[in-house]
Amino acid sequence: MAGKGEGLQALVSSSGFVARNGASVASLTEPADRDALVRVFVAVACEEGWQPGDQLHAYRSHSVYFALHVGEALAGGLHLVLPDAAGRLPCQRVWPELDLTRNSNAAHVAVLALRREFRGKDQGGLFWRLVIALWRHCVRSGIETLYLEVTPRVLPLYQRLGWPLQVCGPERIHWGEPCLVCSLDVRQVAGALAEKALCSATYRGILARAVAAGAASGNRTRPPKRPASGKAL
Repeated sequence: MAGKGEGLQALVSSSGFVARNGASVASLTEPADRDALVRVFVAVACEEGWQPGDQLHAYRSHSVYFALHVGEALAGGLHLVLPDAAGRLPCQRVWPELDLTRNSNAAHVAVLALRREFRGKDQGGLFWRLVIALWRHCVRSGIETLYLEVTPRVLPLYQRLGWPLQVCGPERIHWGEPCLVCSLDVRQVAGALAEKALCSATYRGILARAVAAGAASGNRTRPPKRPASGKAL
């Protein structure tokens, strides 16, 4: 479940914490590194009262995992699920009527979470580091549409962050709480970010990091070393 919302109110603030401590995002390929990140997600789920069942451990064969590090600490990450062999995404378990035939180049943001100690008013940059890595991957891979579950309370907060979410399914119980399923046009993310950058120094900094990330060759980060335990959204 992509960022259910604890601490989202702070994500539009400055990223001085990131500048002082250093943050990086890596796409994980080693099973042990993926396991470490999943343990973060499991602990977050326990803290937040989510009921994901086996979903945090599922879809390994067609998933992409992004780990966020602050210094040497594994601060959190993002789990992106690609369509299975039948072209289906996890969100269709709860919203089976979703028609993805018109969005064949789609993926599902299953989890976006930070450990509790990395949430706070100065850490909006951490969230955007993950978003930038996700956006770059989607552009490179030809992914055009993202799906994610959002609680009704958190939906306006994501929209404030510049995510042009479109509700595409009725409110239903997902992981033990009421959620909406939303879609996100990947191309619109960059446009929304650029629009916010026109009137916000914080977003100008975020946009500059996105451009710098795109200009850098290869993955600028390293796989996890001694992943920390303890997690948060």
